Amino acid sequence: KCSVKQLLLFVNVLLAVKVVCKVINMDTELPLSRIRTIMKSSLNTGQITNEVLFLMTKSTEMFIQKLTEEAYGRVKDDNTLKYKHLSQYVQKEKNLEFLLQIVPAKIKVKDFKNILEIGDGNSSSESEDERQIK
Repeated sequence: KCSVKQLLLFVNVLLAVKVVCKVINMDTELPLSRIRTIMKSSLNTGQITNEVLFLMTKSTEMFIQKLTEEAYGRVKDDNTLKYKHLSQYVQKEKNLEFLLQIVPAKIKVKDFKNILEIGDGNSSSESEDERQIK
């Protein structure tokens, strides 16, 4: 049984969806099958309806568009968006913290080797200290 209030709410939602569908282009740039596969890879995902799949795909497209527009807005040199621009933008924006591991700052192999050597130096000195204690 539905109350009149619930029925009116449902009708309003349907009308809103109809308006949104007219405003938003119903075509997607990203493949729906790929988005569905990614969504299914999550352990807690239940049934994925076509509506949910479409909304997730459109949301992802809009997120990518906003991310690239914001990063491009910070390009100063040759008006070409490069990986370093995206990386710098992600590093500076607190609300994009979840992307830090996906879009990390590039470092040179030489610098990475130095970091590893420093890490190895610390771990070997710790093991020497441990040996002295015993």
